[in-house]
Amino acid sequence: MITAPGARGPSRTRLALFKLIERFQPDETAFMAVMAVVVGVIGGFGAVVFRLAVDFFQGFALGHGEHTVALLAGVPWWRKLLLPVIGGLIVGPLVHFGAREARGHGVPEVINSLAFRKGVIRPVVALVKITASAITIGFGGSVGREGPIVQIGAAMGSSLGQWLRFSPQRLRTLIGCGAAAGIAATFNAPIAGAFFALEILLRDFALVTFSPIIIAAVTATVISREFLGDTPAFPVPAFEYSGPQELPFFLVMGLLVGLLAVAYVRTVYAGEDAFARLPVPAWLQPALGGIVLGVLILWFPQIYGVGYDTMVEALNGRLAWSLMLVLVAVKLLAVSITLGSGFSGGVFAPALFLGGMLGGACGALLGQIMPGATGAVGAFAMVGMAAMVGAATGGPLTAILILFEMTGEYRIILPLMLASIGAALVYRALLRDSMFTLKFTRRGQELQFGRESAILRDYQVQDIMEVNPATIAIDARLEQILDLFLGDTVEHYYVVDRDGRLAGRISIHDVKDILHEQSLGRLLIAADLCSPQPEVVHRLDNLENCLLALGRRDLADLPVLYSADHPVLVGVVTRRAIFEVYNREVLQQRDAGIQLVTGEARMRDCVELPEQYKVQLLTPPAAWHGRCLRELALRQRYGISVLAVKQRALLGEAANRMPDPEQPLLPGDRLIIVGEVKDLDRLLVDLHPQVSSDKTRR
Repeated sequence: MITAPGARGPSRTRLALFKLIERFQPDETAFMAVMAVVVGVIGGFGAVVFRLAVDFFQGFALGHGEHTVALLAGVPWWRKLLLPVIGGLIVGPLVHFGAREARGHGVPEVINSLAFRKGVIRPVVALVKITASAITIGFGGSVGREGPIVQIGAAMGSSLGQWLRFSPQRLRTLIGCGAAAGIAATFNAPIAGAFFALEILLRDFALVTFSPIIIAAVTATVISREFLGDTPAFPVPAFEYSGPQELPFFLVMGLLVGLLAVAYVRTVYAGEDAFARLPVPAWLQPALGGIVLGVLILWFPQIYGVGYDTMVEALNGRLAWSLMLVLVAVKLLAVSITLGSGFSGGVFAPALFLGGMLGGACGALLGQIMPGATGAVGAFAMVGMAAMVGAATGGPLTAILILFEMTGEYRIILPLMLASIGAALVYRALLRDSMFTLKFTRRGQELQFGRESAILRDYQVQDIMEVNPATIAIDARLEQILDLFLGDTVEHYYVVDRDGRLAGRISIHDVKDILHEQSLGRLLIAADLCSPQPEVVHRLDNLENCLLALGRRDLADLPVLYSADHPVLVGVVTRRAIFEVYNREVLQQRDAGIQLVTGEARMRDCVELPEQYKVQLLTPPAAWHGRCLRELALRQRYGISVLAVKQRALLGEAANRMPDPEQPLLPGDRLIIVGEVKDLDRLLVDLHPQVSSDKTRR
């Protein structure tokens, strides 16, 4: 076993757990099933704690009870005006200085951790999100509690996986388990919770992912039913369906909901942009937004908090169609102010509210056109809720399952599917991104989902590049270039200027046509012969983007530049090296989980490196040729250890040998080295001093 110098071993608790796991040696499916139960329990209790926190802060602000509109009726006007402001004064500093990831509705931050952070979510996010969202809802923020519980559950799952030193793939699965547990416990809908994680977050229905997420959702639902009761998030009336003659009206309503979904997403992001332009500190913006919210609550108390009681009124046909249409406009404004100013809360409940109001208004108008359509208001409101959620979040299947589980009525399926798909098609025709993914498009980031993409995104180019590639000076003469090609089997060399900047490349095909032109030997230099390099990558790029760049030009390798600001050639990455990483991760998925640090012979061997360490393949510069490792003194100068020397063989593949301190290095030898990232970067700068000088000049 090789352990990095200075690495801290695991705690006694983790070591005992690792030994227990190793003793029983469960397979991957059984092990992740057990972990799913653990995450389901944690997520279920997290949902319960969050619900209790919301009730506590709402009771403190208004008084206890589910009917906020009735509670607000007995509150003085000045208190209605100040409650959101007070909430903003608490939430703003809490989020800004505690965990900025808790700002807004939270689901994009979960997706960001899945796509770009290897499944890592800071543990503090769960605590800050619970507190900030509960205060936001309790003090009048016009948001929901479903989005926060997704982020809370995901943060809990990620924190558990980080504590157990799980691989990025396992971390992602645990995040999906936590999110599914949160949705399942909140809506009392285990199937919908599971499909939310699979359809919207992970977009991965492989059995190895599907099974633990289902288990976590079921476990969390059992916990929530034990403490919160076996009831839906809000009561829904019996679904009344007159017959197929109503289906065209459901389709028309679905198309209108699709338009509303586009307006909803655009309005939320417009609110964020408007507050971002204000010359007000970010921690103070929620209080500023609270002033506007307070004014709206004075006139429309229905927008206070989650708004479930108003939705129930619409479902039971107790609201006028004109009021429901007005509430659609007011709710759009209230949600954009709440989330745009920096409060913390979800977008599910507002989507349900908006879809329910628009659907209820359509049902009420249909009742006037067709007096025989009894119960049309409630039916259209229910279907409108699901259609709105599905269109705005990009998860129509999840939305259909949520409403189906809440109603338990099979007759709702036909109008529900028709309206949801109609809304989704209209939305997709007008806006490509969902509420959750639009944030990444605005940043210029392209999301790629799936297990294969995740594997390659976990690695950077610098992790596998060959350092210090063979190069030719830009002013090298033709005879020097010919000598290089004749003395080696390399098909092309990269051309660099005096500062190490990439100027292009020269291949054997560029010089073969002038091999017999002796008179040109003194006239032509590398700058005359080199071709522009069509694609380059930077050392911090991920392997997925690197592989796409290779595929665009059908190249076998790419030059690696230090960065976009410092375009110095520091390495080369090959297609073969990328495929080796991918194959190793796919074929050895079982061994990519817990890394056991122990000296017992019966335990499987492993190499454990903390995050600040990495293994690097280094091509020695020409100045090192003929010198031995003792002379180079890499350990003394940089704290870097040489694990092996990859010697070039005359025939066949290069062979690895143990490093001999007295053995001189030859051209073609490469070193496998290990050390801290900062020390490896220091060596890289010493090999390419122009990188350091570039930074100094800038």
